[in-house]
Amino acid sequence: MNVSELTFAVDGVRCAATLYRPDEHTEEVPCVVMGHGLSLTRRDGIPDYAARFAAAGLAAFAFDYRCWGDSDGEPRRWFSVRRQLEDWHAATDAARAVEGVDPNRVAVWGMSLGGGHALHIARTDRRIAAVVALVPMTDGLPLALAPAPLKVVLRLMARALRETLGWRPVTVQVAGAPGELAALVAPEALPGFTRLAAGNGWHNEISSSGLYGVARYRPVRRASQIAPPVLLQLGDNDAMVPLAAIEKTAARAPRAELRRYPIDHFGCFWPEHIDLVAGDQITFLHHHLSKRRPVPEGPPAPAS
Repeated sequence: MNVSELTFAVDGVRCAATLYRPDEHTEEVPCVVMGHGLSLTRRDGIPDYAARFAAAGLAAFAFDYRCWGDSDGEPRRWFSVRRQLEDWHAATDAARAVEGVDPNRVAVWGMSLGGGHALHIARTDRRIAAVVALVPMTDGLPLALAPAPLKVVLRLMARALRETLGWRPVTVQVAGAPGELAALVAPEALPGFTRLAAGNGWHNEISSSGLYGVARYRPVRRASQIAPPVLLQLGDNDAMVPLAAIEKTAARAPRAELRRYPIDHFGCFWPEHIDLVAGDQITFLHHHLSKRRPVPEGPPAPAS
């Protein structure tokens, strides 16, 4: 495996990426563009999957969103669904331009919120060849409607409003215990983030105004418009994303397959599960990326 650091730009802002290449390939190879979930970076668990892809003959292009990880952008740890989707489009374009990558065999891989983003990108970019959505967040509305102490709800709303009106960061915790002021309070949230990412400089904070958009973020509604094959991987013990919405997405997407695992939201990264989860991904990607494909015709799907 060959590993190199790259950059690409979005609206003039430098984004960081890591390219994993299989050894000794003279022909163009397929590439998997990899993006993470809420507050995580390309160094948090993704290298374990990317290395497996490279060993299986696939290139992997893992990137950090603007304002996160090694990418530029201010203020730091600023969350915006719209901007992250723009970053995904720019990352897939950058991967297609890499020498040695077959631009018509580019797949997208996303975990958690990144899984929802991958589904969105596959719907709006007809050149995407396949999608892996790992424990994906496909409907934010149930999370927004979940019961929570009124005091916590009001404090979150107040912080988001202050940030929106003041145009400067007003942060909240990414993860906390039930009843705490945090974006995520599922039992596995704080232990999972800490185990996976704390050694890579993870900060338990995120801008608050972007959380407004989570309730409106519902890839499940347009899953029927996703043309390429989709692998949806669901954790039966996952308390951080709505499982029924993943099942609906699988039922609506024309070429979807659903796999279930006895894991929570972060279990896909732990040694006892990763070989099985990654193995299913590699089998899926080999099946759909092994042959060269023509450039799809027709306009892209609407982004909204």
